[in-house]
Amino acid sequence: MTHDTCPNAIPGSSVHHCGSSSMAVRSAVVLLLLFTSGFAVAADQKSNPNQCSISEDERVGLNGDLSTDVHAAHNYVETIARMLRAKEFGKLDCLADHARAGKERFPGGMWKLKQLYAGLYEPVQYPMHATQEDWKTLLRNLEQWVTMHPKSITARVALASAYLAYAADARGDGDASTVTESGWKLFGERIAKARRVLQEASTLPTKCPEWYVAMLLVAENQDWDAMKKRALFEEAFKFEPGYYYYARVRASRLLPKWAGKPGDTEKFTEEVADRIGGERGDILYFQVASANYVICGCDSDPHLSWQRIERGFEESEKQLGASMLNLNRIAFLASDYGETDPIVAEKALTRIGEQWDEETWKTKEEFANAKQRAANNAPILAKRRAIEAAADANMQTPEGLRYETSLEGPYKELVQQCVRPEGGDVGKFKTLLNVGEKGTVEDIRIYWHSAASHCVYEKLQALKQEKATPFPPPPQAPYWVRIDLDWAALAPIAAK
Repeated sequence: MTHDTCPNAIPGSSVHHCGSSSMAVRSAVVLLLLFTSGFAVAADQKSNPNQCSISEDERVGLNGDLSTDVHAAHNYVETIARMLRAKEFGKLDCLADHARAGKERFPGGMWKLKQLYAGLYEPVQYPMHATQEDWKTLLRNLEQWVTMHPKSITARVALASAYLAYAADARGDGDASTVTESGWKLFGERIAKARRVLQEASTLPTKCPEWYVAMLLVAENQDWDAMKKRALFEEAFKFEPGYYYYARVRASRLLPKWAGKPGDTEKFTEEVADRIGGERGDILYFQVASANYVICGCDSDPHLSWQRIERGFEESEKQLGASMLNLNRIAFLASDYGETDPIVAEKALTRIGEQWDEETWKTKEEFANAKQRAANNAPILAKRRAIEAAADANMQTPEGLRYETSLEGPYKELVQQCVRPEGGDVGKFKTLLNVGEKGTVEDIRIYWHSAASHCVYEKLQALKQEKATPFPPPPQAPYWVRIDLDWAALAPIAAK
């Protein structure tokens, strides 16, 4: 598995859009087992697996270039999974030790250690569905690894992660009310087993950042006290601040759909990014917020900062290199999140070409539709931003400020004809007006979706057609003016 899922997704499941009913009800057990983006300040992005005596086929699978091949991370996971099935425990320990000690990343910042574990805890790779026999075989192989290599931190963390995923399998993907008594019993037993394995691993001399991810999941699914959860996160953050997967656990579980209050996720994500600070903090913000289950929470809607997400993505590329998965992710978010940004989407989609990620877009048709929407809407948004920039520049001059003041009076008189008190709060009222030499209406852009906005637009259009001069002559012509009003300013007008 090589991309982000909703927090209650069973390993191997595809990325689903916000609001997907099947994903919104899945168990939170495997919240971070599949995460695939990383954060680093100055990390070696190329490992040397040959020192672990790997075969040529294994070398090819482990050395893909994510900057040009969207499948590189998935191929890495599949190669690790094949090595586990072949019981190449010594090689796996060697690879994990080097990835952990060297903090190795793929281009774009994804931790190779995280992808290595993703290949160890799933019985089969996406999109295949695991049978109970598949689970038994996986657990048997991992337990054999622990027995043969009792000092291997990797073997024990992988075994614990597999039990977390196996717990999700017992719970199923329905609402809590659809889980049988025996399903809940197995769920609890497997979570408890994961915790015991992790406690055993904590006594080993080697420490692993993924141990904390797995234990944070145990804490969430056993519903530890809030202070204990936070203390565990702080310990993890201190151990390896760059392993941002910890922050994704917290950010997701602070959503209102779990135990949080509105705004908790936003506040936490900002706080943890600000703790690192600067450009590196922006990168962390992007890596945490851009996870599908965080930014939309499957059925929640946190108001995360699109500007900081975009800024973090740009800094990630500068500092950590281009990543086809990161490009797919930012393109998807720019196409589907909040008000959307077709300009960002079009730029990313152009760079992606045909390197689309199935786990992000689900189907090639959906990817193609996003490309078409971006191509259609990017020029429109670019023109709007150019107009806004011109209007803002005009308002920065002394004559512009004076003109804005003189124009607001007749404009508010026009608005008064359309806004009525019984209409209630109509929200923000943004208008861009292009005023001609004599005060004529040359062009109108209203960003205010209500019955009143349509009324104002129609009146301005009528004045334009009549070539009327409702406004004073501008400093020069044509002249763009931006007028921002909200209900607090409009309510007194409506009350007259």
